[in-house]
Amino acid sequence: MTISRTIIIALLFTVTAGYGHAGDRVWGPEPGAKTQKQDAASIQTQLDQELRAKFDAAAKSNHLLTAKGAKDAGWGVIVDHYAEIDRDSDGYLTFDEVQTFFDARSPLATARARAAAKVQVVE
Repeated sequence: MTISRTIIIALLFTVTAGYGHAGDRVWGPEPGAKTQKQDAASIQTQLDQELRAKFDAAAKSNHLLTAKGAKDAGWGVIVDHYAEIDRDSDGYLTFDEVQTFFDARSPLATARARAAAKVQVVE
């Protein structure tokens, strides 16, 4: 009976300790901090900054992202769609190519418009 009681207690601690999910963002403001109203433009700016930071970390110093660099950074969506994103088939991705890929899939109208403006039709 002692072993099963110990297992039950250990399971209860495990369940209650891991109540939140890894990677969950907490967006609550700091106590006393002034909050700003968010609109589509401010959200797009924040997403662009996060994308730039992630790209720079994965691309390292030359600002060109290879498939290996994306895989090493754990950026699975880029790895999975690498050939689609690399429209000029030069073997690496620029930030502009990555941003265009994400903009085309964005629910924000400003991002989709930005992506549409970058699309080139070759006949």
